[in-house]
Amino acid sequence: MSEMKHPPTPPQEPWQVAEDAERRTALRETLYGSATRQMLAAAAIKPGDHVLDIAAGTGDQSRMAARLVGPTGSVLATDISPEMLAVAARFAEQEGLSMLTTRAMNAEQLDLPENSYDAVISRLGLMLIPDQQRALTEIRRVLKPGGRLAALVWSTSERNPLFTLDTTIMAKYLGEAAEQRDDAFSLADVAVFASALTEAGLQQVQVEPVALTTFSFPSFEVLANWWGSSLEQALAQLEPEVRQRAQAEIRQAVRPFEGPHGIQAPAEVLLGAGMKE
Repeated sequence: MSEMKHPPTPPQEPWQVAEDAERRTALRETLYGSATRQMLAAAAIKPGDHVLDIAAGTGDQSRMAARLVGPTGSVLATDISPEMLAVAARFAEQEGLSMLTTRAMNAEQLDLPENSYDAVISRLGLMLIPDQQRALTEIRRVLKPGGRLAALVWSTSERNPLFTLDTTIMAKYLGEAAEQRDDAFSLADVAVFASALTEAGLQQVQVEPVALTTFSFPSFEVLANWWGSSLEQALAQLEPEVRQRAQAEIRQAVRPFEGPHGIQAPAEVLLGAGMKE
């Protein structure tokens, strides 16, 4: 099939970018807020602590940790994407969280001194790191003795039916060219996740499933936005008639999850924690 060319999307005005970022932040709070608070509790973060956030993205959980450590503590949000960290830094500045700083860094090679952090957190990023064992070993290295790692990763695709709904359908139309999200489930097994933490040298390892009880979207458009630009890019590769069929099939597949309060589906993450002795 020939690729259909679309006119470029006009650049957003600064106020549009800010509003979009705020909407995404509010959506993530709805989806992951409760699980994030459980992760921070598992990390035993307290006032005055020094916290490292791995794969921080735009830093929602970094800011939550910053409020816990207070003015006498610190939070370093790291990610491989400087663009995401720029958003995190802007939000932190707006909230007056001067104890939160950002730094672009590869989790597999942390340019940080050993024994320097009371806690390390990671929300839905650890499973995407190519060499997870190396990253976990690095995390243990920079933890202080007695320091804790707490991380959230996705549970299995069966327990997250909306997660791959779009890519599964697009694979029928694009075959191997369709983007998959298999990496998101690389630590989805409790035993595999626990083994990875233990092999990195962490002690008192615990992994438990956490249901996302507020996993809901007010509209199909918000759900499609959560799936990201990959769906739009995949659809753009199809001829108009085929594209319409694919869109209709995706829309129909979502209907069983629709109710009076929008789109709701089961969802689950795993919370893994361990300590450096």
